[in-house]
Amino acid sequence: MKLQFDPFELDTDRAELRTVSGPVKLEPKVFRLLCLLVENNERVISKEEMIAVVWAGRFISDAAVSTALKAVRKALGDDGDRQGFIRTVRGLGHRFVAPVRIRPTEISVVGPAPQAERSVAVDGRGERPTIAVLPFGRIGLPDDFASLGDAIPADIISSLARLRWLRVIARESTFRFRNADVDLAGLHSVLGASYCLSGRVELFGKQLEVSVDLVDTRSGGLIWSDRFERPVADVHAVRHEIVGAVIAALDLQIPQTEAALARGKPVEHLDAWEAYHLGLSHVYRFNAHDNAIAGSLFRRATDLDPGFSTAFAARAFTSFQDAMMGYVPDRQAALAAVRFAAERSIELDPLDPYANAAMGRLHILTGSPDDGLVWLDRSVELSPNYAKGHYSRAFLQVIRCQTVATRAGVDMAIGLSPLDPLLAPMRIMKAISFAIDGDYATAADWAVLAARTATSHFAIVIAAVALCQLDGRTEAAARWARVVREVRPDPSITLYLKSMPFSEADFRNKMRSALLAAGFSD
Repeated sequence: MKLQFDPFELDTDRAELRTVSGPVKLEPKVFRLLCLLVENNERVISKEEMIAVVWAGRFISDAAVSTALKAVRKALGDDGDRQGFIRTVRGLGHRFVAPVRIRPTEISVVGPAPQAERSVAVDGRGERPTIAVLPFGRIGLPDDFASLGDAIPADIISSLARLRWLRVIARESTFRFRNADVDLAGLHSVLGASYCLSGRVELFGKQLEVSVDLVDTRSGGLIWSDRFERPVADVHAVRHEIVGAVIAALDLQIPQTEAALARGKPVEHLDAWEAYHLGLSHVYRFNAHDNAIAGSLFRRATDLDPGFSTAFAARAFTSFQDAMMGYVPDRQAALAAVRFAAERSIELDPLDPYANAAMGRLHILTGSPDDGLVWLDRSVELSPNYAKGHYSRAFLQVIRCQTVATRAGVDMAIGLSPLDPLLAPMRIMKAISFAIDGDYATAADWAVLAARTATSHFAIVIAAVALCQLDGRTEAAARWARVVREVRPDPSITLYLKSMPFSEADFRNKMRSALLAAGFSD
């Protein structure tokens, strides 16, 4: 790693301190002390920490520490009066105060220069996207709130690590660059981060404002930015809310960016991760054609990397759609494909929330939703900010006709990810829950809202037909019935009720009667 503070460059890999005139000679312990101070320039280093790191905790005199500090200052042209680089904090220790910048590591290249996109491993597996979450800047924060600049990104790092498909650089590496002028290319080169999340925390009166930016370090392009303004009355609730919103946004934005990088490449040139992310761009279009494309891309990902748990979970989801929506003629074969991929995913990584969700959906198809709920509960417990986990659990609960739990799960999912590709299915789950409770007017409102944004999703649009019919909106029901027939040339009540096997016979019969009245047949 190379850290620059004018007019010096500290190369920790080569153990050198350099200027334009050449290397500056330092004894090993003096060099280690300089590294300790520069790498932790955001905080005061105590004498005890210096002894623990530089002298491995051995007993030494205060004079030995003072001598090493004087040697560091002499090498930098600093002294105890000027303190341009190292400042003494009376009674606490010392802090490196000069601005520090991270610089890229030079890489010798034979042949053409590398492209600005992720390199592909020789075996075709590729590499997971990697993100560095930096400590947030603090503007105008009193002592009571100063810790938020560290606490929020630390929570984000912990939550992102639970997603499993994303490699997250540990805070011990990223937090050492607090207050540093970070060169994005250097961050990519030094830490291997393809994405960087930074932010700042400000206090305006009784309003807390947190701004976040997601940047692609390979191109320098800003991918996503948002600002959260909340009252500070309950700072811990605000912190939890912001972390959840950021996690859900990154779970959406990074795969879209990765898919855009992979789009246009011949399929045979895609590595495992490129195939996986490109598959995600098709799987949520909810039609047989795109589902088949997604399935083939996920299979390529698992063929290239047989240990790719999340890609097996994605394969299970495409087969789940095949079985639920009747995209393939052999439902039993689709069910077997779901079982194989879900069980393989959980075998490879039992802590992957995607894998646990895949197992939960499997039990919907096998007619044992109570067993599925155990897996979906575990999915949410593993990653509380996993919006699709909350949706999947709500899906199972609406089938069980548990309306309060359904709405709570949908509200949580939408709150976490208001732009999620599963937003329309989330809304139809909420609509059906109101219909189960007999509130047909509210149900129809939510159903129409869902259908307007998912006209190709057979189960959503035909549900809108039934719920409009139950509320007496016969013209609206007829209009949506025409859309259903455009989507599926073979629509039937049986097909819909197979996709939504409601546990209560009374409600199942109400939906059947409404669809019969709208002109559909069994």
